Amino acid sequence: MRNVSSAPTTVVWVISLVLFLVALAAHFGFATIPEPYATWSWIGGFGLLLLACRVRGL
Repeated sequence: MRNVSSAPTTVVWVISLVLFLVALAAHFGFATIPEPYATWSWIGGFGLLLLACRVRGL
């Protein structure tokens, strides 16, 4: 059966979750992640989720 919904796939959710956790770890000081990477992981994860909700099959 084909997936016809516009929901993101599991792979996209896992990638976005990892990027979100990187941003949280940097924000709360659990890990020493340079500022550009922490900011772009937040932006990239959120953008990937938004794109996956619009592009069917992503």
